[in-house]
Amino acid sequence: MSSLHTGVTFYEEDREKGPFKIRIGGTSDFVSNIRTGYYNRWGVPSKGVVIVEGWDNPEAKVYQTMDDALRAADQVWDIEGIHTSIEVAR
Repeated sequence: MSSLHTGVTFYEEDREKGPFKIRIGGTSDFVSNIRTGYYNRWGVPSKGVVIVEGWDNPEAKVYQTMDDALRAADQVWDIEGIHTSIEVAR
């Protein structure tokens, strides 16, 4: 594990075992989409994280590399402030 990514748990030894999914800490929920650079209905710039339930949910986002998953998990922390873990998608 590394402390360079606040709120993100991952294991360096999994790096070559991808692809990966991002689990919302301690739940059966996974990241489906990270929205940045869009405007809400009042025309205000907004950000958000879309979360879906279930490991086998086809809407759960799959990241091909650990680096891509880490960047996404860092965004989840920055936007929502929730803990995540990067897990090998089997």
